[in-house]
Amino acid sequence: MAKLERGDVKLMISRTQIDQVLKVYKAEKTFKTVSIDKGLPRDTRQDGTRLSFTGRDVERIRELVKNLPDIRQDRVEPLVKAVESGDYSVDTELIADKLVGRLLVDRIR
Repeated sequence: MAKLERGDVKLMISRTQIDQVLKVYKAEKTFKTVSIDKGLPRDTRQDGTRLSFTGRDVERIRELVKNLPDIRQDRVEPLVKAVESGDYSVDTELIADKLVGRLLVDRIR
């Protein structure tokens, strides 16, 4: 397990946030696309991207998320061993940064 240094950034996404994204995709049956006018000169046209998720895709993602374990033993075991052996140390500044970051993310929703 890699040790995080000050300034390292990890993206944390909660199950609540995933559920909110899935609700948006499920509610939106149609997606707007950027059309490219072929009559315009190449340098004035805009590129477009189209993402389309079917109801089946959304349900598959929901099932995959639902089947994720609540506890990731591969992450817990090394911590348990470090605590038991007395080698575990806590970086209080890193923990405070993570707590404040999580609080801000939760308030944004």
